[in-house]
Amino acid sequence: MWARYAGAVNTRVTSALPERTLLMHSVVVALVLSLIAIVAGLIVGSRIIVFDGVYGIVGLSLTWIALRASRASQSGPSDRYPFGRESLTPFAIVLQGVAMLGTLLLAAVDAVLVIIDGGSDVAPISVVIYGAFSAVVSAIFTAHLFRRAGGSELVTVEALQWRAGAVRNAVMVAGAAVAIIVSTTTSGDLVRFLDPVLVLVAVAMLAPIPVRFLRSGVYELLEGAPPAEVQQRVARIVDELRARHGLAEPIVRMSKLGRKLYVQVDIVVEPGSWTIEGQDVVRRELLDALAELDYDLWASLDLTTDRSLAE
Repeated sequence: MWARYAGAVNTRVTSALPERTLLMHSVVVALVLSLIAIVAGLIVGSRIIVFDGVYGIVGLSLTWIALRASRASQSGPSDRYPFGRESLTPFAIVLQGVAMLGTLLLAAVDAVLVIIDGGSDVAPISVVIYGAFSAVVSAIFTAHLFRRAGGSELVTVEALQWRAGAVRNAVMVAGAAVAIIVSTTTSGDLVRFLDPVLVLVAVAMLAPIPVRFLRSGVYELLEGAPPAEVQQRVARIVDELRARHGLAEPIVRMSKLGRKLYVQVDIVVEPGSWTIEGQDVVRRELLDALAELDYDLWASLDLTTDRSLAE
C-alpha cells in the first residue's frame, strides 16, 4: 500500500517559494547582462561578447521553462495527475542540456568559419573590460544561488550555469590580455584570431555542463535510484525498524523523480504472525522515520507470506 507522508507535503510547499524567487532573480540579472553583452558586442564587433549574450538569452529562456516546471511540479497530485508532475523537473533539465548543446555547436561552427576566412578585427581591451565586469557579477550571483539553493535541483542547475559563466568570462579576460601582450611584441595578425579562438575555448569549457544535465535528467526520467547518501539513510531506517520488530531481511526498492522519493519495502513473514493493525503500526513508524528526508515521500511497506509477491 502506497502512502504519501503529509509532513513532506507541507515542507515541500513552503520550500517552493524561495526556489521560484531565486529563479526569478536569475531571470532578471541574466536579462540585463545578456542585453549589455549583445549591444556591446555588436558595437565593438566582437563575436565572443555577442556569443556570451546569446548564450545568456538561451539560458534565460530555459530558466523561464524551469520556473514553469517548478510551479507545475509544486502543485501536487490532482485527478488528472494522481502522482503529481514531478517529472517536469528532470524534463526541464534535459531540455536545458539539449538547447545548450545546440547553441554551443552553432557557435563552434561559426568560429571555425571565421578562422578559415582569416580571422576578424576586434579590440582586445573591449573584451577585457566586458569580461571582467561580467565575471564579477556572475561570481557574486553564483555564490548567492549556491548559498540559498536549499537542495533545489533547479536552483543548483542555475547556479552551475552562472559559475560556468564566471569561469568563461575569466578565460575571456585572460585570452584578451595575452592578445594585448602579443600585439605589442609581434605581428598584429595573430590578434585577428583572438575572437574565434576565445569562442572555441568557451565552447570546450561549457560542453561538459549540458552533457551532465542530459545524463542526470534522463537518469531521473527513467526513475533511477536516489543518491547513495539517501539510499544509506533509508537502509539505516529500515534496518532499525526490522530489528525493533524482529522482522526478516527486507527487500527494499527506491527511486527518485525530481523532489519525489519512492520507497517500497517488502518483508516475508510467517503465516498468521501479523494482523492488519500490526502492519499499520510498522508502516506508520516507517513513514514517520522517513519524514526526516527532505523529499515528497511516497512509501509502501508490505508484509507477505509469499516470497514471490515480494520479488
